[in-house]
Amino acid sequence: MVISRMALILETPDQAEGFLMQMAADLVSRQQAPSHPEITRIDAAKRYIEENYMQELTLTSLAEQYNYHPTYFSEMFKEEAGVSFIQYVTEVRMKQAVRLLTETQLTVWDIAELAGFSSPSYFSSKFKKMFHMSPTDYRSKQSEEIDGHDPKK
Repeated sequence: MVISRMALILETPDQAEGFLMQMAADLVSRQQAPSHPEITRIDAAKRYIEENYMQELTLTSLAEQYNYHPTYFSEMFKEEAGVSFIQYVTEVRMKQAVRLLTETQLTVWDIAELAGFSSPSYFSSKFKKMFHMSPTDYRSKQSEEIDGHDPKK
């Protein structure tokens, strides 16, 4: 049945050649594609986190978004990213918080909110754990280092 349909479609040698070339191209592209589609979905999830860190992000919601069971998503995420989902989200948020602390004069309260933390106290607690100082002390230290290296002084 399939062969008879192909015979009808491929009436000329040029059509047959085009068909075979397309099949060969498809085979090559399949072999060059990543063998683990989970990795590309995990990369997409990481990109989503980096672009939406200000929003509430949960393991369950992202797992559903990328059609995974939460437990499997958690395992795949840790395997691919090298850290747990929550640790990755926290690191992305901290990176933004550090940028805001050094580049703006926003309050710690505002920075916590803009970086996606649920509360300023939670942000301060996580910040202290990661940097061994408060956000305010970090800002002061960074400011002193910049002023100390200012060629105008």
